[in-house]
Amino acid sequence: MGNRIIGLILIAFLPIMAFTQKDATLDSLQHILKSNIHDTTRLNTLVNIAHAYLLARQPGNAEHAIKEGFDLADEKNLNIPYGLIWAKAHLHFNKREILDGLSEMEKVFELLKPSEKKKEYAEAKNFYAQLYLYAGKFNKSIEIYQENIDFAVTNKIYEVLPGAYSGLAYVYLNLNNTEEQRKNLMLMADVAQKIDADRTTANAYLRLGDIGMSNDSNFSYAIEQYQKCLEFEKKLTDSAGISFTLLRIGWNYYLKKELDTALDYFFYSLEYSIPINRLTSITNAYGNIGTIYRDKKDYSKAIDYYKKSIEYSYKAKDYYNLSWLYNDMSVMDTAQGNFKQAYLNHVLHKKFSDSLGMERYNQGLADARTRYESENAEKELEIVTIKLKQHKYFTYAFGGLILLAIVMGLLIFRQIKLRNRQRISEMNHKISEVTQRNLRQQMNPHFIFNTLNSIQYYMYQHDKIATNNYLTKFSSLMRQTLENSQHTSIPIKDELDALELYLELESFRFKEKFEYKIEVDEDIDIMLLKIPTMLIQPYVENSISHGLVNKEEKGWVNIDLKLSENHLVCTIEDNGIGREAAMGLKNGRQDSHNSLGTKITESRLNLVNSLYGKSMKIEYNDLKDKDGNAQGTRVVIHIPIIS
Repeated sequence: MGNRIIGLILIAFLPIMAFTQKDATLDSLQHILKSNIHDTTRLNTLVNIAHAYLLARQPGNAEHAIKEGFDLADEKNLNIPYGLIWAKAHLHFNKREILDGLSEMEKVFELLKPSEKKKEYAEAKNFYAQLYLYAGKFNKSIEIYQENIDFAVTNKIYEVLPGAYSGLAYVYLNLNNTEEQRKNLMLMADVAQKIDADRTTANAYLRLGDIGMSNDSNFSYAIEQYQKCLEFEKKLTDSAGISFTLLRIGWNYYLKKELDTALDYFFYSLEYSIPINRLTSITNAYGNIGTIYRDKKDYSKAIDYYKKSIEYSYKAKDYYNLSWLYNDMSVMDTAQGNFKQAYLNHVLHKKFSDSLGMERYNQGLADARTRYESENAEKELEIVTIKLKQHKYFTYAFGGLILLAIVMGLLIFRQIKLRNRQRISEMNHKISEVTQRNLRQQMNPHFIFNTLNSIQYYMYQHDKIATNNYLTKFSSLMRQTLENSQHTSIPIKDELDALELYLELESFRFKEKFEYKIEVDEDIDIMLLKIPTMLIQPYVENSISHGLVNKEEKGWVNIDLKLSENHLVCTIEDNGIGREAAMGLKNGRQDSHNSLGTKITESRLNLVNSLYGKSMKIEYNDLKDKDGNAQGTRVVIHIPIIS
């Protein structure tokens, strides 16, 4: 079951304002608007209509109602109600024009006093804090939420407390503070239960379960919270919510390796999702059932359920599900030794994975283009309006136009210079990226060549078992290496997994002539943080081939990864013969090999510094005893954090 980890996942808690017609439907509000009513009543009705459209997620209609309200107030010289400004702020929020939304809310607080309308004031403060959260000003957001909680408790406005606690939980999610996030979600659930807000209670327990699953890997705790969520989903008789929560519970049992229990929950989920034709839940359940049968090595059933999941995924146009489904099938085919089908499924996995990324990119580009065209049209309209109004002041306007032309000329000239600089910068960036890709293409053949030499050695020894074992591990390493080489940077976990395989192969090849150890600081999130691809392996290879292989007694190599302020420090240390002795042996053999892997890596480091604007460096230290005899080598790589 694909878990999507997103840095800023927020639900917009749209304030429900206590206007005079708050319970009216859109149809009834439109009917009131068409009747013969007083201008002030018409304006208040437009405010209610704007908020109703925002609740219905129809921003286009909301924007039309807001404009009509402002035009009416201007034409009839009416006081603009704070609700209309609030609706405008929400419209800015929907367009992610956060600073404009904050500016409008400041106008709301000039009109909305806490002593007059306490509930509306508290709701407005929640929304104000949410805007600061989206602006990335987390401390300010926390401050406003806390002040609003104190205000709500003092004035017994308990219905706004769940929104405040929920907002605080999202702030702490972005600050990676799991304990505060959990604490506020528990408060949210507690208050929501007391005021009988079942939907909000279910949401709180769902998010608590997600923390247990994703943050703590405490799957038993996660299941306990999801079960509480399930109780409220059943109370709400929400089939969609029930099926989704059952999927969450099933997935956590799968993570606990309790496959039969997980299977029961996935089938249970289908009992709710199939009758309402909830495609995303159906395809997810079938896919996970297939994966469980794959793990049970019941490949026939696994294929049947994978095919069902793929069928529903195509109906739902769910590229994300198709991506992980084909990936799981590729893993299954590999386990069965069906490498051709594994390759074909892997190609499909990459196809849908790339399509998903391109779809998100195109959507973002379309949104940006729409926003640009809209803003550009508004600016052009404003310029035309200003020129028409100034036409009667022609004499003054003429002088002003000349001055404006000079200023615009200077601005255009300045803009051209800035654009030229930006183009040069972008070209340099692209050149660096292309060069780095070429270097990676050089590096991969070098790495593969060295590994194939090891396989050739065992073939010459006629050791079929060793050759087969080595080939199996090599195929795993080859798959991982080829996958990693497609990316400029990869998660630390992927780099360490490949390094572990490499060390195992080399230890096997040299008949356990050396021991190795990899240690990672607990503060390092190896799933989230990234480093340049195949950065560590060439230096470990040097330690083995130049330092340890030439040592008479058994040696060791340690790889240690620590977090230091704003960068990572990777230390590679061995007790080999040292660089000077290794260089002597190399010259004695007239070896033309010049550590191509490390030279390429050093070239890549220079490009990474250029590409990311970071400072990456390498330090070499020759370890010696008190008599000056070589005791090994230490290489320290300072790696900037790439997230």
